[in-house]
Amino acid sequence: MALKKKATTPAGVATHQEFTDPALKMAVRIPSPPPLLDQIMRLLEMPNASMEDISLVIQTDAGLTASLYRMLAKPIYGLRRPPETVSQAISLVGLTTVAELVKGLTLEKAIYGESKFYPWFWDRANDIAAYAATIAWKQRTACNLFPEHAKLAGLFMDCGVPILIQHIEKYEYAFITANGHVWPNVPSEDKRFDTDHSVVGYMAARHWKLPDYVCQAVRWHHDALNVDDKSATLVAILQTAQHIYNQQSMKDDSDWEAQEATALNEIGISKDGLREFEDEIAERCRT
Repeated sequence: MALKKKATTPAGVATHQEFTDPALKMAVRIPSPPPLLDQIMRLLEMPNASMEDISLVIQTDAGLTASLYRMLAKPIYGLRRPPETVSQAISLVGLTTVAELVKGLTLEKAIYGESKFYPWFWDRANDIAAYAATIAWKQRTACNLFPEHAKLAGLFMDCGVPILIQHIEKYEYAFITANGHVWPNVPSEDKRFDTDHSVVGYMAARHWKLPDYVCQAVRWHHDALNVDDKSATLVAILQTAQHIYNQQSMKDDSDWEAQEATALNEIGISKDGLREFEDEIAERCRT
């Protein structure tokens, strides 16, 4: 997929990049990773950077540090007790894992607005991302994917929606009802406005330097990928996570019928065992 981009702020640190893509009829401004994340990624590329150097960068944001501690307290990371310092967190789960978790934790801050849509959207995205990470952990033998990558994919897969709302005011209308917000048939909304939220999410994932197979899963998360690679497995995890979210939240789950057979086969779950699997994933995410 060919992308073209240009900085939108020529002086200083850019807060957005403007992207174009053949699949879209418009240029889209994607929020850039925060300077703190750029510092971390630069340090990771330096052979002489120490664990303490990266710890000091993360600790400059107290809220981020607290969120990181809460994240690593989840059972999927297998820690006997939550870390008490950032250095300890890095020593326990590794530099790369911490960096990937920081990407997810900072994305929500980067894509936000005054509308009530945004907290509702991120609550939903965080729930689906938690289910995805837990599925990857539970099915680690069958799937062989990092839970933090599944979590990132869950956060990024629909992030094109709030980005598009910031460009097309009427795009938000389908999400609003008299009783609050709903999740509509987003591909149909894309067709109405001649755009594609999956492509925008893919561009955001690329811009934030997510692993390529995660970017591909974000791009194709509505499809059953008939290929034997990590992207197909991650798509299956995302579709199953969204199904569990819909079941737990009593939301429309009409997409699952077309996705079920391929997704369950890809992650190693039988149809007969699905209900028990759903309950276990939901229970683990509540702890």
